[in-house]
Amino acid sequence: MTCSAANPAEKLLGAKRIVFLGDSITQGGDYVTDVECWLLAQGVQVEVLNLGLGSETASDLTLEENAAHVKKYGFGRPFVSERLARVLAATKPDWIFVCYGMNDGGSLTADEAGTKRFAEAVTRLREAALQAGVKHVVLCTPPAHDAKSEVAQQFHDQNLTRYAAWLVSKRADGWEIVDIHTPFRAALDARRAQDPTFEFAKDGVHPGREGHWVMAREILSQTFGAPLKDVADAEDLFPSRGAEIRALVRERMVLLFSAWMTQIGHGRPGVAGGPGAKPGPTVAAANATAAGLTQKIQRLLDGRP
Repeated sequence: MTCSAANPAEKLLGAKRIVFLGDSITQGGDYVTDVECWLLAQGVQVEVLNLGLGSETASDLTLEENAAHVKKYGFGRPFVSERLARVLAATKPDWIFVCYGMNDGGSLTADEAGTKRFAEAVTRLREAALQAGVKHVVLCTPPAHDAKSEVAQQFHDQNLTRYAAWLVSKRADGWEIVDIHTPFRAALDARRAQDPTFEFAKDGVHPGREGHWVMAREILSQTFGAPLKDVADAEDLFPSRGAEIRALVRERMVLLFSAWMTQIGHGRPGVAGGPGAKPGPTVAAANATAAGLTQKIQRLLDGRP
């Protein structure tokens, strides 16, 4: 899956749109922003849409499996299967990057039956995307769940480890797979060996900026062969004004997220496009505003004031 060292982004030649699907970690979007920053630094002109949705699972949960979430939050976890066809029809992506597992791992049984459910769901998602004309469906293993000292929560990452192992095994069948889980867990364990209080995610689930960079780094290095071993964060991808560029990239991503999610629709409360949520702008209006942000980004890339 790697590209030549001279042009690590050559696989993206001709691509017009990349869509990211996933749960709240993807909706949070720092790793998606970091990936887009690398594309900009490579001079790649491609639209990136972050369409991750908080609480979402790859698996269709039963009422019983969803009961705890309903009791705690007042609504059940949404399933990507409910909106997938609309996402694909509306956005017509050339590439999709898919990162699920964290919510599945906390909802499904901690055994091979649970892994089978997750595997079947991801397989259906991949097949639907390919049938819709997506040229590259890149499936990412989930980052690690950090149970810290909570023994009762250790099952969660054990589930994620099984999901990751199954996904990696599908490389033998020609699937495009990025293993985030293994290097994420290795980095967490290495840092904690030096500092027992270290954590990528305060709640054990949602990584901060450093953890998101680990995710972005693995996506870029494993998919495109990007040489990022000595790059500390996305800001360092640019020779100057990296923080300003990244802030504008993120602002544009959030704007487009609200517009596309409103157009596509989904069942999760509290997020644009969902029940009771404030709608975002139309896609046309968002694109007009995004064009202005793109001009600002290009000026910074060109070194202009």
